[in-house]
Amino acid sequence: MKGFMTELSKKVNKASQFLLIFFFVIAFMATVYQVFSRFVLQSSIVQKMLPMVDFSVFNLSWAEELIRYMFVWIVFLGIGIVYKSKEHAQVEILLHYLPEKFKGKLQVLIEVINSAVFLFLIFYGWSILKFTSQQISPSLGLNMTLIYSSVLVCSLICLLHSFVTILDLVHGKEEKAEISQVEAAKEKKAEIGQVEAPKENLQL
Repeated sequence: MKGFMTELSKKVNKASQFLLIFFFVIAFMATVYQVFSRFVLQSSIVQKMLPMVDFSVFNLSWAEELIRYMFVWIVFLGIGIVYKSKEHAQVEILLHYLPEKFKGKLQVLIEVINSAVFLFLIFYGWSILKFTSQQISPSLGLNMTLIYSSVLVCSLICLLHSFVTILDLVHGKEEKAEISQVEAAKEKKAEIGQVEAPKENLQL
């Protein structure tokens, strides 16, 4: 179970990184094209050089809308990626001053609370999609469900990463307990061996 969920979390994170880069490239290219068509092709210098050409046709009205929607997806995919690597803003003062035996419990509690928040976002994110299924974007003509689903997808990804973190914390405690038991058993055997060694010497 833990191995499957860990692998799934890694694959989902890689897919998120690929999509984020892909959307960023599209947004960057669309932005560069819009700047070039608006401030270069439609500049007074170019219009004086080629007065017979109407360069306004090169200004795509839907490009700005595309850029806006790409950045919406970039932000929400980035949330999942940052949450996976634990590079988001965190308040660690309480965790820093707690004893070691309570730190693991606090981390598990934090992840449980995070999971509850993600479940809340999934539930209400799904309800929002029901209202936006009939809405169409003005320029691209896209169904707005494709845009608002970014909240739902982000919440599902974060919930998966949070669940894997909880499994790691719980299994990490069990592994530490097993290691400490093995070390304690080795120490007992060593002590018994040291006690039996003098007895053998006395018999000789």
